[in-house]
Amino acid sequence: MTQRTSLPRIVAGASFGLLLASLPAILPAQMPALPVQISADSAELDDRRGIGIYTGNVVITRGDMTLWADRIVIHAPDRRPVRIEAEGNPVRAEAPDPDNQPRVATALRMEYSIADDVLLLLREARVQTLTEDARGERITYDLAQDIIRIEGTPTERVQIIIQPRPE
Repeated sequence: MTQRTSLPRIVAGASFGLLLASLPAILPAQMPALPVQISADSAELDDRRGIGIYTGNVVITRGDMTLWADRIVIHAPDRRPVRIEAEGNPVRAEAPDPDNQPRVATALRMEYSIADDVLLLLREARVQTLTEDARGERITYDLAQDIIRIEGTPTERVQIIIQPRPE
């Protein structure tokens, strides 16, 4: 079962922008250049293949955005990032919304395709804001179109809770 909703842009998309300051499609144009801080138990950078692998309690921070994962792989042939993959138990991404309210996305796996501007949250996917809470087995977030597709499984239905906004 697939449901579409136009939840406000959530942390999931913005948080992958933490990885590289060169992702203007994700980060607001008015955001000043901020350093990216990566902390991990280990890192393997293969410039020839264009792959960076960060493992063990990976924390990536850029401004007030933070991403936590057990493992992150950045595919960047010719030093141009094209795909980012994060795995964890769960992967967690947080950043405040424009009103400085919390936004959180979690999943066991997150994948971001830079060319398509699409973020996938896979397995136990969840997106939360103060007024929305969406859960499913797979959440596809088309950042360019600002469309979220939430899919369940034959045994697990999509769950969405929308709270009234304060006046």
